Amino acid sequence: MNHTTQTILGVLVVIGFVMGALFLYERSEKDQAAQNVTASSKEYRNTDHGYSLSYPGDLEILEYTDDMASIGHLIEGGIASVAEVRVAIIQGNPGETFVDAARRNLATLCSADGPDSSFSCTGLKRGLPFVTDSGETGFEIYLEGELRTLATGSVESVEKGPFYVFLIEGDAGASKVLIVHAPLNQSTAEANIDAIHTIAKSVVFTPAEEGVSSINQYIADNISRLAPEPAQLGGTFYVTSIEATDGKGVVSYEDGHNAYTADFTYTIDPISITSFVLRPQ
Repeated sequence: MNHTTQTILGVLVVIGFVMGALFLYERSEKDQAAQNVTASSKEYRNTDHGYSLSYPGDLEILEYTDDMASIGHLIEGGIASVAEVRVAIIQGNPGETFVDAARRNLATLCSADGPDSSFSCTGLKRGLPFVTDSGETGFEIYLEGELRTLATGSVESVEKGPFYVFLIEGDAGASKVLIVHAPLNQSTAEANIDAIHTIAKSVVFTPAEEGVSSINQYIADNISRLAPEPAQLGGTFYVTSIEATDGKGVVSYEDGHNAYTADFTYTIDPISITSFVLRPQ
């Protein structure tokens, strides 16, 4: 091996060593950053409604009641809200899907009148299934809105959201839900969507009693098989509410087009659904 070849090999070894060191350093920095994000998050637990969530460590939470709290930066006399968390009751109408009922009830939250203008939510912009990091299911909803200037009568289209809606408990008539959403005085363009999304992804509900939890999961996993009516247009059924106790239960489910409610009976060991009867619509 001549001197020139030895020199080239030596340079290649040095370059390889440097590149490897840079790769390990960059990976270490990324891992450390991820650990810092996790370490800096704070947790909020609501024992009254059985849920918990995490929020960025540079923010604070101000709990107004058991049903409502704001997450944001503390200021004199209150908080500059980044995200809001509330438990609410959604009233459903016969044959109405969960998303439609949520949209209609959420519209009442964003309506506001001022001396110079008024705002109202006029419809659903989009509503998509949403899954948290722990597997909790809900919906991500955006609403269409109109900002009307009273002096001129001019109307501006404004999007509101996101609203992350999770079912806590309920039936076809009324459901108790957890909502994680942007401040109501902000449009989608003004909202910190990333922060709100991160908070919503962290939602965890307190597990139910083991036997009931197993039945709820079994119903959710097998709803398409148990349902006496097939889903429309090749769709898939998903559960929107379920209650079970002492061998009896009621489940509400839908396919995005039609909503149904059924009464069922069950046994725990082994798990078996002994009857499943659709309620008249």
